[in-house]
Amino acid sequence: MKDLGAKAFSYGYASPVLMAATYNDDGTVNVMNLHEVTRTNAGDLACCIGKPKKTHENIEKRKAFTLTLANESLMKEIDYLGTVSGYNVPDKFERTGLKAVKSKHVDAPVIVGSPVVIECELIEFVETDHFTTVLAKIVNMAADESVLGENGKIDTGKIGMIFYESFSNSYYRLGEKVGKAWSEGKVFMG
Repeated sequence: MKDLGAKAFSYGYASPVLMAATYNDDGTVNVMNLHEVTRTNAGDLACCIGKPKKTHENIEKRKAFTLTLANESLMKEIDYLGTVSGYNVPDKFERTGLKAVKSKHVDAPVIVGSPVVIECELIEFVETDHFTTVLAKIVNMAADESVLGENGKIDTGKIGMIFYESFSNSYYRLGEKVGKAWSEGKVFMG
């Protein structure tokens, strides 16, 4: 194996691209590109949203936000929303032409046309000398009926979800299903 150094890992593995949506003080919509989110073992979400971000400020004030799973049809918009700051370009959401409606469950916007939306309330900010994490409770998850399977659950293959891959600084589509979790390893059970 060739040593690449510690910085080669960057953000590491490919991760889903999400749009984190909040309201500004004047009621306008702010959205950022977010790909550093994980589910905690308590069923909450841990979102790496730095303190200098407008989204962080808005979550601190409103105690709520939404996360949208971005698909290929939203790629240009999400890329732009992750390139400019809500502090420097207050109307960045409007510039994309996207629309939003108020969530029924939290004080945050839902982006119209989103295939899957996770509505969240702030639990707390976890701050260290090196990072800030927004710990959030999932209040509701909504999905467009077009991405539901016959069983009424989300069919990942229908979302068209994209992933950010930091090694090449690129977006990728979700690949094909290659196995069933908690089943493939049964061959080793006695």
